[in-house]
Amino acid sequence: MRRTAALSLGKISHPQTISALVASLSDNDDEVRQWSAWALGNLSTSLTQDALVTLVQHVADPSDSVRQAVVLALSRTTISEEVIQVLAEAYTISTHSTQLTIIQTLAQFEFPFAYPLFLEALKSPDPLIRQTAIAGLGELGDSRGLLVMRTYLLQDPNVGVRSEAAFRLGKLGSSADIPALRQARETDPTPNVHFWATWGLAQIGEET
Repeated sequence: MRRTAALSLGKISHPQTISALVASLSDNDDEVRQWSAWALGNLSTSLTQDALVTLVQHVADPSDSVRQAVVLALSRTTISEEVIQVLAEAYTISTHSTQLTIIQTLAQFEFPFAYPLFLEALKSPDPLIRQTAIAGLGELGDSRGLLVMRTYLLQDPNVGVRSEAAFRLGKLGSSADIPALRQARETDPTPNVHFWATWGLAQIGEET
């Protein structure tokens, strides 16, 4: 019944329902929390700062389905620097799975103040978190990220991370990135990195 109520409120999408949906994010049932997060996403343009902060806090929910619903809801909102700071604080004390969800969430946005958190995520032992952090830096389009991408292209032990770095350099890089891409194309032992390094060079316009 509570799950159906959350679903119905999400379909109604009236701002007066926000407080009730925020409260139900603390329900002991996974599906109630999941549908409450979904409903709040439908109210994305009406959410208060307090509601956004509460939603962000549930990125650390123990249920994977709830975390994914929160990520989807957040992707439909306008997140402020203060909310990103809450995410950054949550990242430092979270479990591995929650850290991954946080970085995946941030990678969907182009907020310059997320840059330091992406750098922190690149220290993770989990290659998927590092790869997502590289993708997030690419979405930011911050020129500071290019040096980071070159470093991970040539030094990261994971093929997915190196491939992501080559792809992002191809999209964002300049002639300054050609030497790193050439080195990757000529020395990386994996076909995937070779492919993306070659693609990246073509996108930049490799000098002969």
